[in-house]
Amino acid sequence: MQTWTIIGESASANGGTGSNPMLALEDLAQVTGWQQKPEGWCRGTECIPASFIGEAAHASHLSAAKVGEALGAAVATDQKHRIAVIGTRVDASSALSSGQAPEVTLLGVDGVQHGLFDGTEGKTMVVAFSSWCGCRYDLPGWNALKDELAGSSFNVVAVAIDESLADVLPWAENIDYPVLVDTDRRFADTYGLTNVPTVFWLDEQRRIVRQPSAEFSDDQFTEIHGVASGPHLDAVRNWVLNEELPAVEDQPTSEIGELTDAQRQARTEFRLALELHRLGFLEAARARVALADQLAPDDFTIWRAGMKLIGEDPFGAEFFDRYTEWQQRHGGPLQVLESES
Repeated sequence: MQTWTIIGESASANGGTGSNPMLALEDLAQVTGWQQKPEGWCRGTECIPASFIGEAAHASHLSAAKVGEALGAAVATDQKHRIAVIGTRVDASSALSSGQAPEVTLLGVDGVQHGLFDGTEGKTMVVAFSSWCGCRYDLPGWNALKDELAGSSFNVVAVAIDESLADVLPWAENIDYPVLVDTDRRFADTYGLTNVPTVFWLDEQRRIVRQPSAEFSDDQFTEIHGVASGPHLDAVRNWVLNEELPAVEDQPTSEIGELTDAQRQARTEFRLALELHRLGFLEAARARVALADQLAPDDFTIWRAGMKLIGEDPFGAEFFDRYTEWQQRHGGPLQVLESES
């Protein structure tokens, strides 16, 4: 999902009242990439007809809500701090239905923007993790697996679902495969993640060849999450060395599904919380985290990541108490979590 944050004079009052802030026309093109043309809103060869957009097709100021409606996107606004966040509507299950893994550009731990697949050839395992998750300790284990299979055109790419580069850097030390940081949830929303870790297998054509699932490179936290590392590691070796994929009936249940409207709104609210937090508006950020959590209470990328934003310990008693409640509701450990549809 692409998410845009509009900050400044045009993000609010200029003609806007109540809960309907207005955006200056130039923000439409500058921030979202859509341009106002006689035939409607266009971006490249794609156009939304003026007849569908209505009066917003030719207005000098645009309602944030109308922009979101036209784009099929959730909108979150903070009138006081003059910020609006508009997220595109992405159906991860549809985006991935072809089996082709979408490209996403993210910040690397080297401080440079990289495509998810830059420099990769052969089979690739993409590992989503977070600095607020015990899966941060798995990076060396994935490195050992990559080194073990080094002669077989096998790649590992890690994507941290995190708020800042600084949070990830300590865990990326001495890791010699790409580690990217998803500060704005582009990867998480494009791939429909609601928890970490999640592992994807991609073949030489970047097709997803196994259902994404929660996997670990060692067993140091198995008593907590209930997932043994051995079967998955052996399956990776068999895939890379012998060209054998697990039978469909032997694959895990996919963790990717279509997000509900509430989940989409939750993610947009959380993106607004991140922006507010970065700007130092901590109480406003706390309120948005609470709203996002209420909308999507089972989304680990919101409620556990949000703990850090509101001053709670994502490895502390608050997490384990809530995780125990989550297990009781869902009847099992982390690997059975699926997106709501």
